[in-house]
Order: sequence, then structure tokens, then C-alpha cells
Amino acid sequence: MKNIWIVPAVLACSFFAVASAFGQEPMARPVSVSIDSNIAPVVSVTGSTLSISGTASAGTGVTRVTWQTSNGATGTACGTGSWEAAGIPVAEGNTTVVLRAYDSKGSSAWVALVAVRPSADRQTGVAISSAAKLPPPPAL
Repeated sequence: MKNIWIVPAVLACSFFAVASAFGQEPMARPVSVSIDSNIAPVVSVTGSTLSISGTASAGTGVTRVTWQTSNGATGTACGTGSWEAAGIPVAEGNTTVVLRAYDSKGSSAWVALVAVRPSADRQTGVAISSAAKLPPPPAL
């Protein structure tokens, strides 16, 4: 006669205990990454660089957070659980920034935002050169 084990798995954490008891590796939490809540998915910037901060987590631990722009620039954020990516170059027009968090097994998750930077002539309005000579006002 075979032994039959009936194991109620009422709580989500029960799976981990049951899996460990039978020599199976429990499923790790997937990688997740997020940008701080005060940053919208589309941001307007006036400077040539951008700083973004956020959080990342994974069951096996986050090993690094990287960024890449649609203009080809890349870099690594400072920190892993709480991270900050500073000095991200933003060209005039629209720049997409993708942030990706990795765990120790190579799995990853990503989040993106679009930085909108108006061209220099739109930031300052009409530019008048000091060398420009204006005609005298009309005589009345």
C-alpha cells in the first residue's frame, strides 16, 4: 500500500514549505523595477541631463540596475534595491529612457519613460541679436 500525503495549501507561503519538504526548489519572486511615484511616464525637461530614482526587487536579490536611452547612451544606476540613475543625457526632442533591473540568475524586468526637451529656440522664445539694427520708428 502506498502512502498518500494530503497537504492543505491554504496560504501562499505553504507552497514554499511543501516544496522544500519534497526537495524541490521554491519559486523565486520575479524581478520588478519601478520609478518613484512622483515621476510621470512622460516628463518635460529643460536641461541636457536627467536623474531618475526608484526601487527594484527580486527573490534572489537585485544585482544591478542599468539604463539606456533611445539615443544610444547607456549606464548603470547607483544602488540596487533603492537606486538612482544620474546624468542621463537628454537630446532636444523626445528621448526614451529604459531602466532594467537584473537578478543573480540573469532574469530582468524593465520600465521606461519619455523625456521631452524642447529645442533651445523654443525655450527662450524670440531671440534678438544685439548686432541687429532695427529701423527707426515711422515719423508721425
